[in-house]
Amino acid sequence: MKDDSLIIIGRILGAHGIKGELKVLPLTDDPGRYYDLETITLLNGKIQQDYVITNCRLHKTNVLLFVDGVATRNDAEALIGREVGIPRDLAVKLQEDEFFIEELIGLPVYNEGALLGKITDVMQAGGVDVYTITGGPKTYCVPARKIYFKEINVNDRRIDATIPQEILDL
Repeated sequence: MKDDSLIIIGRILGAHGIKGELKVLPLTDDPGRYYDLETITLLNGKIQQDYVITNCRLHKTNVLLFVDGVATRNDAEALIGREVGIPRDLAVKLQEDEFFIEELIGLPVYNEGALLGKITDVMQAGGVDVYTITGGPKTYCVPARKIYFKEINVNDRRIDATIPQEILDL
């Protein structure tokens, strides 16, 4: 996690137009939640900067934002790649067996008791997320399904799984 007080909800992909509008990839199930925000924090490594949102709209699968202090295309392009964070207390309430991606990254996965590796990425591929698990030189891509991942405990920092060898051999 970047900062315990922030939750990442997007990543700046680029500029939209010439007036400094930011094109944001939403990393949330509900991109419409951006409408409720007044400010965002942009993260670049350990550097954080707060911005006031002046306008928000949805465009295809992205969110377009105007923020104070970003008035030109060059200003917007300088922010490409930055993550969009909000205070953790503004995060949506999750249902049982739902997790924030950043909480899963780095968790060790134990397959039938043996350490398989750590989650290094979560790919959102339509209906089912796919966990990327890296263990030494080997990388596994496993659908995030309850039949494979029996218990995910973010507090204890552990995932217990029963992943068939056929899936691991893919």
